[in-house]
Amino acid sequence: MQIFSDNINTLRAQISKWKEDGNTIGFAPTMGNLHDGHLSLVRNLKKNGAKKIAVSIFVNPRQFGLSEDFHQYPRTLKNDMALLEKEGVDLVFCPEVNLIYPSHINSEIIIDNPKLMNDLCGRKRPGHFNGVLLVVNKLFNILQPDIAIFGQKDYQQFILIKNMVENLFIEVDLILSPIIRESNGLALSSRNNYLSYENKIMATEIYASLVKVKDKLDKKNDDITQIIQLEVDRLNSIGFKVEYLELRNLDNLEVCNKAEFEKKKYILLIAIKLGDTRLIDNLIL
Repeated sequence: MQIFSDNINTLRAQISKWKEDGNTIGFAPTMGNLHDGHLSLVRNLKKNGAKKIAVSIFVNPRQFGLSEDFHQYPRTLKNDMALLEKEGVDLVFCPEVNLIYPSHINSEIIIDNPKLMNDLCGRKRPGHFNGVLLVVNKLFNILQPDIAIFGQKDYQQFILIKNMVENLFIEVDLILSPIIRESNGLALSSRNNYLSYENKIMATEIYASLVKVKDKLDKKNDDITQIIQLEVDRLNSIGFKVEYLELRNLDNLEVCNKAEFEKKKYILLIAIKLGDTRLIDNLIL
């Protein structure tokens, strides 16, 4: 496994050599503190034809708000490297902040999608998705992957990246990787580490709540707003702070007030706070 941290030209030369040899390059961007959800991205890249796997580990400061957890975000680089080597990853890119955001460059490109960026998670995290698209664009330009993979848990992020790729004519195929859950249904997330033992047990209600709403909607009850509001009220009453629970169109995240339920046409998305920890999840209908 090759590790690059400070020399983009050498990294690019290695990628180019692999491509000249006929290898398909698969890429999984991460912020580290890896768990089985991240490792499933590597496995799914291989299943989708990637012959060489590159993973980035970079805690991106541009996607954290002033009051968010950039400095507290868990950094476990040594353990991450061991996990990636065990999975057969070929290349790890773990740059310092000043390599991705050079101090001598005073201007910054903004990739914007105001309508979707300010919706759902964007309501509480202004500027977050601008930071996500900026760093993903930089990583795509550095690594030039043939395939890039993203987890379903961050579905709004995936749709924004997909839109960016289409609009900027970036030559990369995108893959959406399914959510990996604990046995109790809780979606794997690095931020689960912030939860107390009691709150981690309570957090299993998040996925259970999505399933409950799905079951009600499957009965073709067209009063979507009432079904969802009742569940929001229930979650708030047992100690959650629900930021949103919404049914959206799977393709573009447009609002759905009425729906004709067909397989994999809609998605239920939720964001909640449990104590000081913000968690998200979703369920494709």
